[in-house]
Amino acid sequence: MIDWLSYLITGTLGALIGSFLNVCIYRLPRGESIVWPGSHCPSCGKDIKCYDNIPLLSYLWLAGRCRACREPISIRYPLVEAVNATGYLAILWTFGPNGTTLLYAVLFSALLVVTGTDLTHKIIPNVITLPGIVIGLVGAATVLPVGLINALLGVAVGGVSFGPWPGRVPTCSEKKVWVVAISSCSQ
Repeated sequence: MIDWLSYLITGTLGALIGSFLNVCIYRLPRGESIVWPGSHCPSCGKDIKCYDNIPLLSYLWLAGRCRACREPISIRYPLVEAVNATGYLAILWTFGPNGTTLLYAVLFSALLVVTGTDLTHKIIPNVITLPGIVIGLVGAATVLPVGLINALLGVAVGGVSFGPWPGRVPTCSEKKVWVVAISSCSQ
């Protein structure tokens, strides 16, 4: 049995990491650094103060608008934070506090970035998918029940079927198979 404090910490951590995932979803497709500069309004460019950057709560306090320019803040920001927090809580509830839970949380967050980026920019960044495949394979070899052989087979079939061959650019639908390959490593 896990105590309520573990759930509070996990949910809070999930929301905080979800806030960072929003940075990844916004900046990776634009080729911007995910570290510097700090968070800023996409409309006016004004830096966001730390008290205006509290996951979920700041969106409510500011009524979904930038404090400086009053332009609307996309609903995607609190949704990603809430989905990541909820996902972490569901993973903790299902698997308990262990290495499998940590691995599933990392893969869940990676898939959330892939989903958010695909929905907003129609691309799936390799900077997320390729490390996700490696993490999934390491997890399959160590703590996940799927096993390394099945995970390698899934990656190989996906790579041969939909990989980027010279002179050929995979379609968006084909790239989504890589997302399935990542998630199959964690089943």
